[in-house]
Parts: sequence; C-alpha cells; structure tokens
Amino acid sequence: MSRNAIIFILSLLVIVGGIGWYQYRFYRTPIDVPVQDSRLIVLGTAQKDDIPAIDEPVFESVAGADAYLNDAGYGMVVAVGSRVRFYPFQLLVWHEAVNDTLGGRDLLVTYDPLTYTSAVYDRTDTFGISGKVWNSNTLLYDRATESLWSQLRGEAIEGTLSGTTLTRYPTSVMTWSDYKSEYPYGQVLSRETGFDRDYTQDPYEGYDQTQAIWFVLDHEDTRLAPKSLVYGVAQSDTAMAFPVDSVEEFDTIQAIVSEDEVLVPAYWFAWAAMYPETQIYSPTE
Repeated sequence: MSRNAIIFILSLLVIVGGIGWYQYRFYRTPIDVPVQDSRLIVLGTAQKDDIPAIDEPVFESVAGADAYLNDAGYGMVVAVGSRVRFYPFQLLVWHEAVNDTLGGRDLLVTYDPLTYTSAVYDRTDTFGISGKVWNSNTLLYDRATESLWSQLRGEAIEGTLSGTTLTRYPTSVMTWSDYKSEYPYGQVLSRETGFDRDYTQDPYEGYDQTQAIWFVLDHEDTRLAPKSLVYGVAQSDTAMAFPVDSVEEFDTIQAIVSEDEVLVPAYWFAWAAMYPETQIYSPTE
C-alpha cells in the first residue's frame, strides 16, 4: 500500500472518529418525560461535578468583599427575614449552585451562565451539577436519587423524582454597587470556596456578546432576539415574559403579576424553549 493511501485512510479514520465523538459528546436519545412527549438531553461542556457545587459556603462582610468585587458586577440577592446575602456572579459562574441555609431555611441558590438564569429554591436535599443540559440550560441532580432537575423550571425531568417540582424562593439581581449601598451590613459569598478557581476570570467571556446558542433547543421562538433578557413568570396554564428593554421600572412587573409569583430572569431563547406558550408583555397593551 502506498504512503499516500495510508495517509488517506488514517485521515478518514480521524474524521469518522471525530464525528462519532461529537455525536457521543453532545447528543442523547430523547427521553420520555411527564410534561412533553420528548426532551433532548445532551452532555454539556463538562462531566458530572466538573463544575462543583458549593456545599459549605463561607460568607464575609461587605467591607471585605469590596476589596475585589467590581462595582458594576452583578449578583443574586437573597433575604430571609432580616438576613441578606449577596452571591456574586463572578463566583457563581464557576459553581452554578450553592447549597445554603439562611435564617434556618435550606435553600438551593442557582445560576446558569448559558441562559442567564438565576433561581432560588427551597430544598430538602443537596444538589450537584450533572454536566448535562436541556435547552442549553444546566441540569442539576439531587444526591439522594440522582434525578435530573431543570435549573430554570425547578422540575425533575428524569429519574425517580420525574414530575416533582421545587418551590421557588424570591431573589433579585443587582450590581455590587447597589447591594453594598442598600445592605452595608449584609453578607457576601466568599472566594474561600475550597476549590482552586481563578475568580478573576470568566470562563464564558464573550458569550453574552453574540446571539450564538451552544446546544440544541426543543423549541425556537423568533419573536425576540435569542439573548434578549426577560423576566419570566410561569402561571398555572400559561407563562409571561417581560422584556427588560420594554419595562422601565421593576414595579411595573410587580403590579401585573400576583404577589406569590416569582419572577425569573433569563435569556429569551431559554425561557421560550421551556415555556412555548409564553405571552410577551407589551407596554401598549
């Protein structure tokens, strides 16, 4: 066999092997689930627990965190009674979930950088990051049954607990500048996480500057640009999205939704994929 023929065969094997690995790495057979006929769960950019959830969070003072947090940086604010905590996206982008207890309440604090979804849930177990995604949104797993949970929906979509939902707990997103001004005696999630991560770097840098979506969606909706930021609220028989650009004041949204409904910030592509029946709020309506 000639040298050129050997090189051609080897090149062909590399190409075929690469295609096979790509399909294995990123695609899975759709699975039967309780709400829809099928959902395509895919393996994300990491394996199970490669993105480590924080199980023993440490907190510090506003003064201590102010030495390294950027005033314009965003984070999640969670309050239980008079106790308030700030979870910087600068840290959450590396961990995506914090199993926390605040004011005697066990909470699961989550953030998904691929869908810009921040959500907090009451929990009775601890959760980790499965390494899998659905509609480009991270799937958590509970450590008791290893069922897979949608971070955005707060619903188990595969495993023993399929169909079970977590109870949402209110949270808000604000800049570090606003938080330290409003809550000067609040607490802040510390960089002392127990993991070796460079919290000065963003592993998803530039992702929010394009309309690219990394993973397959069950449903696509072109009424808004894919990464338009919305506040979504899921109701019993429908869902509504409030585009951030069209709502001047957050109080405008609160006046429309009921007090017991929790608003979830998310990129439009993810919210629409999870809730295809979503109505889009228009100020002229």
